[in-house]
Amino acid sequence: MTNKKVIRLAIIGCGRISKNHFGSIDKHENDLELAVVCDTDPRVLEAHADQYGVPGYASMEDLLKSEQVDAVALCTPSGIHADQACL
Repeated sequence: MTNKKVIRLAIIGCGRISKNHFGSIDKHENDLELAVVCDTDPRVLEAHADQYGVPGYASMEDLLKSEQVDAVALCTPSGIHADQACL
């Protein structure tokens, strides 16, 4: 029996750069769990939530109020990372 913790992750932004993050989560599935996704584009959000079988949110604020995650990967344009990180 192990006390190894699985880190629950949220992916914020499901665009081009997020593919690298989804791939890393898959590679490290014994240590990482994709818990939730967030994107402002409803079609992109629905596609990723369905593909990965996780809840999806259009608002990062709503996600953070509703879900318990250990870490967040900001896969949004880098110019808005500072504002998002301060939430």
